[in-house]
Amino acid sequence: MVVVGDVNSTLACSLVAAKKGVPVAHVEAGLRSFDRAMPEEINRVLTDQIADLLYTTERTAHGQPRARRRAAERIHFVGNVMIDSLLSHRARAVPPESLTRGEKRFGVVTLHRPSNVDSPQALAESLDILHAVARSCRSSARCIRARSPT
Repeated sequence: MVVVGDVNSTLACSLVAAKKGVPVAHVEAGLRSFDRAMPEEINRVLTDQIADLLYTTERTAHGQPRARRRAAERIHFVGNVMIDSLLSHRARAVPPESLTRGEKRFGVVTLHRPSNVDSPQALAESLDILHAVARSCRSSARCIRARSPT
């Protein structure tokens, strides 16, 4: 069973596979925030403990399973799937200039962490920050160019 990331279904699939005797490979293994209040952190730690193969996406993550005494032959640095996908499709991306309609500019934001969206106060804080960014961008054409990929 190949599981990816740190969401609840990652841990659930890992548990089912382990109970059925199916080997588990965890993509994005070893990532840590060290914040046990984050549900994703619990999922990361437990999934790494269950997994037979640990595929890390960054060099700093590579040391976490070793620190927990996992055999080196079970840990493999494979790179970051999200960054690889971004780079391979970068030429097809919409240029930031095309996100401008007259005086209006547009951006895309994702908010998905429970700590950012489950609490009305946390969501309001995130929206306040986005409003501040939007206000600063209205007064400066640099805003779009400053955030463009190089």
